[in-house]
Amino acid sequence: MYWTDWGEVPKIERAGMDGSDRFVIINTEIYWPNGLTLDYEERKLYWADAKLNFIHKSNLDGTNRQAVVKGSLPHPFALTLFEDTLYWTDWNTHSILACNKYTGEGLREIHSNIFSPMDIHAFSQQRQPNATNPCGIDNGGCSHLCLMSPVKPFYQCACPTGVKLLENGKTCKDGATELLLLARRTDLRRISLDTPDFTDIVLQLEDIRHAIAIDYDPVEGYIYWTDDEVRAIRRSFIDGSGSQFVVTAQIAHPDGIAVDWVARNLYWTDTGTDRIEVTRLNGTMRKILISEDLEEPRAIVLDPMVGVNPDLTLLFHPDLKVMNTDGTGRRVLVEDKIPHIFGFTLLGDYVYWTDWQRRSIERVHKRSAEREVIIDQLPDLMGLKATSVHRVIGSNPCAEENGGCSHLCLYRPQGLRCACPIGFELISDMKTCIVPEAFLLFSRRADIRRISLETNNNNVAIPLTGVKEASALDFDVTDNRIYWTDISLKTISRAFMNGSALEHVVEFGLDYPEGMAVDWLGKNLYWADTGTNRIEVSKLDGQHRQVLVWKDLDSPRALALDPAEGFMYWTEWGGKPKIDRAAMDGSERTTLVPNVGRANGLTIDYAKRRLYWTDLDTNLIESSNMLGLNREVIADDLPHPFGLTQYQDYIYWTDWSRRSIERANKTSGQNRTIIQGHLDYVMDILVFHSSRQAGWNECASSNGHCSHLCLAVPVGGFVCGCPAHYSLNADNRTCSAPTTFLLFSQKSAINRMVIDEQQSPDIILPIHSLRNVRAIDYDPLDKQLYWIDSRQNMIRKAQEDGGQGFNVVVSSVPNQNLEIQPYDLSIDIYSRYIYWTCEATNVIDVTRLDGRSVGVVLKGEQDRPRAIVVNPEKGYMYFTNLQERSPKIERAALDGTEREVLFFSGLSKPIALALDSKLGKLFWADSDLRRIESSDLSGANRIVLEDSNILQPVGLTVFENWLYWIDKQQQMIEKIDMTGREGRTKVQARIAQLSDIHAVKELNLHEYRQHPCAQDNGGCSHICLVKGDGTTRCSCPMHLVLLQDELSCGEPPTCSPQQFTCFTGDIDCIPVAWRCDGFTECEDHSDELNCPVCLESQFQCASGQCIDGALRCNGDANCQDKSDENNCEGIGGHAFNPSTREAEAGGLYVGAEVELRVLWVSCQCSWQLNHLYSPRLAPLIAIVFLMS
Repeated sequence: MYWTDWGEVPKIERAGMDGSDRFVIINTEIYWPNGLTLDYEERKLYWADAKLNFIHKSNLDGTNRQAVVKGSLPHPFALTLFEDTLYWTDWNTHSILACNKYTGEGLREIHSNIFSPMDIHAFSQQRQPNATNPCGIDNGGCSHLCLMSPVKPFYQCACPTGVKLLENGKTCKDGATELLLLARRTDLRRISLDTPDFTDIVLQLEDIRHAIAIDYDPVEGYIYWTDDEVRAIRRSFIDGSGSQFVVTAQIAHPDGIAVDWVARNLYWTDTGTDRIEVTRLNGTMRKILISEDLEEPRAIVLDPMVGVNPDLTLLFHPDLKVMNTDGTGRRVLVEDKIPHIFGFTLLGDYVYWTDWQRRSIERVHKRSAEREVIIDQLPDLMGLKATSVHRVIGSNPCAEENGGCSHLCLYRPQGLRCACPIGFELISDMKTCIVPEAFLLFSRRADIRRISLETNNNNVAIPLTGVKEASALDFDVTDNRIYWTDISLKTISRAFMNGSALEHVVEFGLDYPEGMAVDWLGKNLYWADTGTNRIEVSKLDGQHRQVLVWKDLDSPRALALDPAEGFMYWTEWGGKPKIDRAAMDGSERTTLVPNVGRANGLTIDYAKRRLYWTDLDTNLIESSNMLGLNREVIADDLPHPFGLTQYQDYIYWTDWSRRSIERANKTSGQNRTIIQGHLDYVMDILVFHSSRQAGWNECASSNGHCSHLCLAVPVGGFVCGCPAHYSLNADNRTCSAPTTFLLFSQKSAINRMVIDEQQSPDIILPIHSLRNVRAIDYDPLDKQLYWIDSRQNMIRKAQEDGGQGFNVVVSSVPNQNLEIQPYDLSIDIYSRYIYWTCEATNVIDVTRLDGRSVGVVLKGEQDRPRAIVVNPEKGYMYFTNLQERSPKIERAALDGTEREVLFFSGLSKPIALALDSKLGKLFWADSDLRRIESSDLSGANRIVLEDSNILQPVGLTVFENWLYWIDKQQQMIEKIDMTGREGRTKVQARIAQLSDIHAVKELNLHEYRQHPCAQDNGGCSHICLVKGDGTTRCSCPMHLVLLQDELSCGEPPTCSPQQFTCFTGDIDCIPVAWRCDGFTECEDHSDELNCPVCLESQFQCASGQCIDGALRCNGDANCQDKSDENNCEGIGGHAFNPSTREAEAGGLYVGAEVELRVLWVSCQCSWQLNHLYSPRLAPLIAIVFLMS
């Protein structure tokens, strides 16, 4: 056989068809040897070279080389021969060509217009001549492959890759007996260790995303592997067939895996849940073995003959060592540095490993330390397993009838142990698992556990991840879920009893949720928060949250519900501890037990209608009837009772001093028994049984036909409830969202507040990923909340329930190396735009509410715009400009034009702005001067509203007749009556890290639709402005100009560096020297907009014009608005004397009035005459005319 080689050393080689007798026949004058064909009759070899553009031929040993065709071949690819003609394909000409095989003459095109012509052959019997060969009869006697050979006996029997040939030289083994199984990131491979070639074969498996570890079961022939991205454990036969998922639920990051081929169990580690688990090999009967004190468990290995031996977090040193199992006999096998071992396995006399850095698989002999590379330069190597394909080693008692266990048989050095899957209990025979009728649940800071009521053999943890400090605990028996509070994470969570489907149902606005109870009839969740002093309710999934009790609460703690009767009970630990009762909607509140210590573990005996509780101050367990009367002491010699529950004739409690769970008769306190000991800080305890959640009420049927909450009330009745700040409609069934409210932000939270005595004043909105909220605004049309996150430097939006979160402005501009730092924002609800200031670029930018950029509307070299508020009803925006040593409050049109300074004196650090469009008032807070001021929208009638006891005002807003502000240092929200009738009032105190406040008013849709920019942005492509007559004017951001249709914006004309580009109009470019000279050459006056602040040696006219400071009060009006001659008392200069000026002009002064009239008439004539013919040059021609 012959072949071409395109490597670094191009060549043509030949070898026997069995791979023997290999040598190079052509290795000179060769570059891209493409086509190759044989002339069997004349014993010649032909080949084509696409780089050197030739076809050559030679004898079959490479001698007698000759050129057939050269120089006229663009890109020959494949080559064939028939009789006296050569045929080949050409990539450049997309054709098939032919010529004479001897001389190359008769070059011609056989076929053309072939898309990507590749291989070519002549189909003829002559191209496959018959011949006698040793493989022609009975396959040469070979069991598998018979390969022709150029040496005696002219054939050789061969086997499939990795299969060994027996000593008779004819027969192959049934298959490989020893294999190296290899997991790469996206495929699995097998390598036979029976043959020296170590060829890797890819198993035909689909959807492998990130395989990590691999193991093998020699009994059934399954390969098992973990996939970290799919989050599953899978298996297939060794040839890739029979693929199936074994474990898919409750797996985070499966890593190590190990097959117990004797007991038929599967073990694995999970670095996401930090557990070691076991199932049967088919994925059933799952059990958590270890879930404590693990931190990213990885590799695991078993010794089924001795017992389970998980070896966690294996640490491989740069060198490879070996030792006896008792730790003796340690010695170095490989001294050379091994950069990054990952997979590691042992079979027979060899240790095998994968090396991430060298991309190799190597092995070393255990005794001789002889090292060998198996595979080199193979990337993404993960785990590996060296195994015997069929040989099963060892046995143990679990091998026969599963050791007599009903479910799992786990072998230990001390002998076998039967174990149960999650949710089962082992009965007294220690072999049989059952589903118990009832069991105890208890929370213990870092975990939640269950324990049998019958024996102490079943104290097992429920497999929950991320529990930090579990406190209150309850369950929903119909849904088989548990609920718990975590006072460290400040969350309420739930999961099924097997630990699956874990989710946080309440994540916001919690401080110390120490009490919690499930309303199993109304499917509601109640909790008491000792930190916020509130009792709240929501649906079981956390939706429709409402505050029920918030007034006169002092550290509410334990909570118990009686849904069938419509009552809730709670304890308070404040200055006067007590036990209170109220209807489950928060009404009808009364104190049941006033004279009590810190009562905890409040529980109800629903059958006998009695309350039970523990008293932490008297160390008693007490009981009363449901009215707080007939009070009895059940147990009085307890060191430190804490949690309590009741079931049938017994009460069960936890004792922190004895570190135990105990029980006693519920009426006499007799027959005390320790159920479990050695338990630290058991926070809550309950019995999981259907009898603890019996009864019925109207809410149990179709949620009482309520749209949101159905809340039970005495006796057997119900009321429909609404989420916080929602109002119940006249039908008493449905709710309406609030339309008028306040929003205020803290560093990592946004709150809603209503001024309503019947409602809890404020709630935290459930919006995720708030890092450092700097400013907020609200769109009342789409009911979307917008905020600036200064940690992530972006503007985001979301609904009030946290849904539809979206990045409106991100921290960097695409295709530009421009980082941004949004500082403040204000929404134009009519044009659907956000106006925002940028601390990094010092501009005012505009972005559509859907995130599409409009562009910069205001930018100046010395500008530092910060706080901003827009008044789209009038077409203006107001902003603070914190220029160095010269802070200002300015006003401009929404396109940045018509800019004017309202205030530049009496300011230090104006940090917040607010306006009332209807009152026509502008408000600002100065954080350095510690005062709040106001003026008309034009800047007139400036007054100080408040300047006492203000420390750090950072936000302002107008709500009804009140001006609200937040004081960050005092952690307070205050308001002042703008009419002056009611004065200053404290609204809310003790709110940390306040950052902004915003009032939301109900949107009048009729007024909204009357605004000319509300419909399709007034027809404008970019910025819509309201003119004084109520019509619209379209405008553009700074990088665009208004086109002739006066609606659309386009790219500006290209002006030279010595010219200024007018924003709009017929004049495109003017000399840059005319920019900010006090005269308007651009039709839109844009050459006189945003002019720089004057130098210290200059005087700034009221219009913004700069003149030499020496001309101030010199008796001559040098400012166009004559403002340089105002307020000149006490300022040096000389009085104006016309005769003096005439003398200075050499007698040519003819009087200002006459001169102005001549100039004006000349300019107007020149403009009107020339504008028809050269509109862009008309002003220039006018000036030339005047100069002449």
